[in-house]
Amino acid sequence: MSEESTRRWKQAAQVHRAVVLAALFGVVGWRLRAGADVRWVVQGVVAGLYAEGLLWAAYLAGPGRWFGLRADGWSFGVGAPWRTSRRLHGGWQLRRVPLPLLRPVQLGTVPARGGLLPGLLVHLAITVLGAGLLALVGGDFGPVAAAFCLVGSVGPAMLTVLLRSTPTAAAVAPEVQEVTEVLQRDVAGARRLLDALAEGPGIREATLSVLLAEGRYRELADLTAESVASGFPAEALVHARALAYLDETGAATDADRAAFRTAYATARRLRRELRAGTDLEALQELALGRNGLAIDEARSAAAVASPPLRRSMAYATLALALHRAGRAEEARTALASARRTGPASARLAFLTDLLAEAEAGTEAGTEAGAGTAAGIEAEAEAAAGTASGPASA
Repeated sequence: MSEESTRRWKQAAQVHRAVVLAALFGVVGWRLRAGADVRWVVQGVVAGLYAEGLLWAAYLAGPGRWFGLRADGWSFGVGAPWRTSRRLHGGWQLRRVPLPLLRPVQLGTVPARGGLLPGLLVHLAITVLGAGLLALVGGDFGPVAAAFCLVGSVGPAMLTVLLRSTPTAAAVAPEVQEVTEVLQRDVAGARRLLDALAEGPGIREATLSVLLAEGRYRELADLTAESVASGFPAEALVHARALAYLDETGAATDADRAAFRTAYATARRLRRELRAGTDLEALQELALGRNGLAIDEARSAAAVASPPLRRSMAYATLALALHRAGRAEEARTALASARRTGPASARLAFLTDLLAEAEAGTEAGTEAGAGTAAGIEAEAEAAAGTASGPASA
């Protein structure tokens, strides 16, 4: 989803929440003043919104594509993401609260024979039909359910109108998609493919991902800083991670650390679906020196099944947090998981050397301690011999 499409998505969601809240005060208050049973009213609200959500999902999965809408992946349940399987166009995401709710993770436009506005009329007609069926239930439940089925269509309707006025991004070439897919298992191979490509849609995103895997954090931070400073926060997530990885190598300055705090705050405002499976929160805890919380956040990020490179980075952050907490054996286990999960990135090589140096230092310290203890023991024995010499004479 493009930067402008993401902005429109947020705008439609805000309006939708405001309309639903206004309807709660209006419709529910009206029914309660009429002496309706509050239990049936509440059930009607939930059923109406749930019915519209299912109708919208069914529309996107079916006729929506004919009219120009595309759902890039689906989300099941509510709450924070729990498991994610993302591809370039598609995938699924499970939420922590397993309610039977189905929603698109991202929404985009595709070339179509119909049109977004005619398609919107079709969806609204289906919604009106669904509301009519709910109203037939009657009693205190039917009218409320029908009203909120109609209210629930405000968000999809507004989003469709806004997407219609959003410039359509050019389709990503299959060659660029191949770079992204190869990167998940072979960094050097992805670089060769990227260098052979000409400029085109999707090249920048692929370039940022390759730079991250190659460990070129300074270059990556400079590239993304320009975009974020221009008022386009979509790259704030990559910017924050690049600065954090730069800091762990010891090459960051005080200005870089301050920039990380700003980038982190900006990235936190991105949609939760876009941040799922990243180590952003763990990196923030590491920056604050809270290693225990960093371990918890990194474990949570690694548990969310996402693209291999992202998951490998989460395991790498877990290894770093465990290392800083003094849990060497667990750190090596986490680093092994990072190697097994994703490609051989520069960050894994750095952490491998870091843990090896720490282990060598520990062993050297142990040997030095043993040597010191042996020396002290020898001196003690010599002193005892000296003391016993005159006495025996």
